[in-house]
Amino acid sequence: MADLDKLIDELSQLTVMEAADLVKQLEEKWGVSAAAPVAVAAAGGDAGGG
Repeated sequence: MADLDKLIDELSQLTVMEAADLVKQLEEKWGVSAAAPVAVAAAGGDAGGG
């Protein structure tokens, strides 16, 4: 657990630019994207109780 605490302390000291660069490098290394998924609402039928 001490290793995680040390890592958190190190990450807390990054500048915004360094953190952004870290994200890019991790995305490339792991083949993932940190972008939040966009939910698309399905078109619903008439919800009126007519």
